[in-house]
Amino acid sequence: MSVAELCHRLDIDVEIALHALMRLEDGGLISRLPGSVPSYTALPPDHALEVLILARERDIHRVRALTERLTERHREARRSRDSTALIEVVTGRDGVARCGQQLFNRAEREIRGIDAPPYAQASDGERVNSATAMVGRSVRSRFIHARDTLNLPGVVARVEADISAGEEVRFLPEAPMKLIIADDQAALIPLLATPQVLDACILVHPSALLDALSTLFESLWEQAQPYLPGEQASVSTTEFVSAEERRIISLLAMGMSDEAIARQLGIGHRTVQRRVQALLGRLGAASRFQAGVLAASRGWWRPDREPPGAPSGLRGQAGPVGS
Repeated sequence: MSVAELCHRLDIDVEIALHALMRLEDGGLISRLPGSVPSYTALPPDHALEVLILARERDIHRVRALTERLTERHREARRSRDSTALIEVVTGRDGVARCGQQLFNRAEREIRGIDAPPYAQASDGERVNSATAMVGRSVRSRFIHARDTLNLPGVVARVEADISAGEEVRFLPEAPMKLIIADDQAALIPLLATPQVLDACILVHPSALLDALSTLFESLWEQAQPYLPGEQASVSTTEFVSAEERRIISLLAMGMSDEAIARQLGIGHRTVQRRVQALLGRLGAASRFQAGVLAASRGWWRPDREPPGAPSGLRGQAGPVGS
């Protein structure tokens, strides 16, 4: 098609057509035909698009190489900073929330943390959440919770959803502090030991303090107890154990009271008491702990040590609210 025909068909000016044809020809999408009157034809799409893809890949390679050089310069600059620059004080609810979310977003290998209230929340009500930052990413995530948080409404359901998505979760009787560590490159801790509102935090860059926080987390992780709702193993044909009964057994193994179990399962306190007593009677258990052991031995509940669906410890879905 000639330039004149193209302008007539599309009802556009010659100058606009010539500019567009030049760009398409440079991109390898069209070719000029020989002759005294300039005319053009489209090239096969597979060939033309392959040329564009290769050009884009070269651009991406150059950008990655530049990023690596800039990252190395950034690290060298960090190493040369004075000691006062290794710690930053972040103030304001919005600032703390934004800093916490940035740690989730920039993690490439692993996020570790100690999860406890209060939680960072921006002034618009948006709560810091690792879930949106971790979706589709092969980033390992491990969080320690204070066992008392199981008494808060909805926590058990949230933890079980996190575990199903590949989150590694453990519990301690008490959490010494809130903490987020991203890739051993940065950590975020509250400015006060027991804040009522999370509006001031300390951002720690690579230093001896960051190493100490990492060591503290690993030590607590080894002491902490996994919470795993378990799954039903083979049960004899004469017995039946419901999903709710397995959840009650798993919560009993965590040391939760009947009242706390009732809140988490959304059923009455007396109903839980009756079901716990019925489970103890069926198992012939003299204590709640013994009930968990006997339930596991009879196949009613199997508390796996590793999170289901995540043999490599990598996760790609939702995680807990870590800050």
